[in-house]
Order: sequence, then C-alpha cells, then structure tokens
Amino acid sequence: MLIGLLIAKVVGVVMRGPSPMVLDAGFYWELGGLVADGDWLLMQRPIAYRTPAYPWLIGLFRAVSSDPLFALVVFQGVLWMATIGLIAALASEISRDRRVVWVVVALAIPMLCSAVYVTTVLTETLFVFSIVLHLWSVARFTRRPTVAGGLMVGLTLGLAILTRPVAMLVWIADLIYVITSWYWIANPATQHLCHRRGWIGVLLAGIVTVGCVSPWLARNHALFGKAMLTEFVGRNLWIVTFQDGSGAGLGLPESAGAARLKTQLGDDVWGNLSVDQSWRHTWTVSNALTTSGMDDPSADRLMKRVATEAIAESPLPFGIKTLRRLINFWRTRATQIPAQLADLAADETVTRETLSQEFYVGQPVWGVKVPPVDTALRHRWSNWLAGNTLLMLATLAATMLLIWRRPTRAAGLWLGAILGYFATVTAVLEIPAYRYRMIVEPVVLLVIVLAIVSISACDGGLKVWRGVWSKNLLVKK
Repeated sequence: MLIGLLIAKVVGVVMRGPSPMVLDAGFYWELGGLVADGDWLLMQRPIAYRTPAYPWLIGLFRAVSSDPLFALVVFQGVLWMATIGLIAALASEISRDRRVVWVVVALAIPMLCSAVYVTTVLTETLFVFSIVLHLWSVARFTRRPTVAGGLMVGLTLGLAILTRPVAMLVWIADLIYVITSWYWIANPATQHLCHRRGWIGVLLAGIVTVGCVSPWLARNHALFGKAMLTEFVGRNLWIVTFQDGSGAGLGLPESAGAARLKTQLGDDVWGNLSVDQSWRHTWTVSNALTTSGMDDPSADRLMKRVATEAIAESPLPFGIKTLRRLINFWRTRATQIPAQLADLAADETVTRETLSQEFYVGQPVWGVKVPPVDTALRHRWSNWLAGNTLLMLATLAATMLLIWRRPTRAAGLWLGAILGYFATVTAVLEIPAYRYRMIVEPVVLLVIVLAIVSISACDGGLKVWRGVWSKNLLVKK
C-alpha cells in the first residue's frame, strides 16, 4: 500500500504536465540539442560554467525518442522513486534491520515539492539520485571492500561531479566514514576485512573519479587554456557579496580588481550600471564583461577577484550574513516551486499549442489538474516556516543521536559531514532557496529514520534489561 501511494504521488505530479523551459531549463535543452547532434563535449558553446552530465541525458532522449520531453520527465520520475529506494536500502544497510524500509517509504510519501522537480529540465533530480547512489555505494564498499565496489564508488562520484561540481569534495566525508568504520568503531561486519584490499579499492575509486572528469578538464583546457571543471565561483560570490537582503550588500571596493573591472567595461557602460545599481546583479555584470571581449572564465575570475577584495575590506558583515544564510538554508520556505502546464492552462484562455510555442520550444505538452496533488501542493509542509524550523531541529537532534550511539557513530559522522558540507557551501555561495535544500532532503530522511530505529533499539534493549532484572529478582525471592 505504501509503495502504491508513493508511485501514485509521482504519477499524479507527472500528469500535471512539464514545467516551462525558460532561463536555465531552456539553456539545458539547447545544450542537449548539441549533444544529440554529436557534440558531446559542447565545443560549439565555449562556456565554463556548465558541466555535461545533464545535457548528455537530455541529448540521449532527444536523439532516441520521438517525444523527448515526455520521456525525460517520466525517466526523472523513475529516478526520484529510485532515490527513495536507495535511501531505504541504505537505511537497511546501516541499521541492519530490513523493517526500516517501510518507515522510509511512509515518511517519503509527504515529500511533494522535490517530486515536482521531476517535471523540470533542471539538474536537481539527476544530481540527488547520483549523490544518493554514491552514498549507497560507499556504504556497501565500506562494509565489504572489493575492486568492483571501488569502481562503483568512483563512477558514482564522477557522475555527481559532472552533474554539479559542488560534489567535488564529498570524498572528504566518505573518508571520514571509511576510516572511522575500519579503525575506530569495532563493527562485527568490518572488523575482519582486509585493509590492504580496502585501500586498493579506495585508490581505484580515486583513479576512476579522475578518469570520469578528465575529458571535461581536457575540453576546458582546449577552449580556455586551463584544465578546470567549471568557472562559476565568481558569479556566486558576486551575488552574496553585493546583493542586498540575504547578501552582504557591500559596496564596490577601492581596489586594483575593481579598477580593472571598470576599465574593461568602459566609462559609458559602467556609468549606466551605476545609475540604477544594476552592477550588483550577477548576470548583468557577467554579460557586460563577455560583451566587452572577455572570455567566459576570465570574466568569472575577475568577478571573483573583485568580490574577494570587497570581503577582505568588510569581513565581519559578510561573515554575519553567511551565518544567517547557513541557518536560513534549513528554514527558507518553498514559496515558489516550478509551475506546471496544468497551472499555466488553468484559465483555459490560451491553447496548448500557444503554450508549447511560448514556453516549451514547440515540444508536445500535456497536463491536467489532479485534485489530491493540487491540494497537497497548496498546503505543502515546506512552505511553513515553523515546520521547516522543526525539521531543522529534528535533523540536528537525529544526527547527534546517531553520533552519540556507538553502533551508529561512524554513519552519524559521515551523514552529518554530508549535511554540513552542502549547507555550508550553499551558505557561502548562494542565496537560500528551497531548490538548494532539496538536495539534502533524502539524507535528512535517512538520519531521521535511523534515529527512530535507534530509539526503538534503545527501548527494546531497556525492555530486555528490565526483564532480566525482574527474573533475577524472582529467583532471589
């Protein structure tokens, strides 16, 4: 019944139709078209701020399917359900209790906002799946290291990095888990393993990961003269440094980098940007720099230089706003989630053919209202500030419980490091939004379920101890 409800929820979301292919989604669709035409390394688009895994997926469906948008959305729906299945398998792997699977599925049914992203042409669904698949492969490898396991760890991490570069340091958390499990916590499942074979597998995983990303590094070296994965940190830092609100709202520094920026743009352009303070907008400055003749990565490096110089002049305001964004990473409400065709065609004044041409680059579209899903979306938990705060506190308490209990300490340190890593990187480089927090939702689900199981285990152990004590007391009497 639980699995049926989970599938019905995803089917209901897909029935509401795809989300508009505008902005990033439209650009990904365009890149997928280049891949479908055979340009796997996207040499025709000399950009340095995208990685190729998601365009490859789109290109695959555009090449083999007569209705690629529908096929992509359905596939992403399958990926979302597979992610929940992997979390259930991972919870069973860590807790050594198969009954935990039903708890995972039951708690995953109310997770609705992340399921809506299966209808978008964006990286979220693929990235979350690749991260969870990587975590599952690490857990399996740690318990029983093999050459095939090391290969799987490397492949999954390579896929995650090529989907979103933010995953490039996840291996640090993985090493914490491996070292803790093999050398600190005496686990009957790992105490007799061959450490030499294990470290050979770790080395293989690193080699495979580097091998996965090497073609993209070579591509960027050929286009820009530097073997890099992406160049986007400058644009991110520009937002959190100069934008008001959640950003630090700092002024342009009196520095060599700022002088270089003004010179590159020219007095007229800079004057226009200064009139309405539009220089604070990331893409306004980025587009102006590339229009002036700078290549994409050079523009990003210059923006990074100016932002870091501004931060060096005012570190305290920037640090305070960063800490605030770290807290808001967990508390930010999902006030806006992707619209779907059922929402766009709600008033029935616009035909689907018009919507297809305007928002879906002419692709066939579908979409109907699904009352249970519509109602659930209107009253979604993630749009409740108090609910998000409670979930944040529950996640913190669950992670601390896992670390406190010796049988789950290694897993608690590992999952806590994963949560802390994504939260911190996002707080430093991004304005908080639900689409960033949804990346860690499956891990949040995992730690809460493992904590529930741990509490149940403690209660069971207490009952056993009380039974033994009572029996001894009767014998004495």
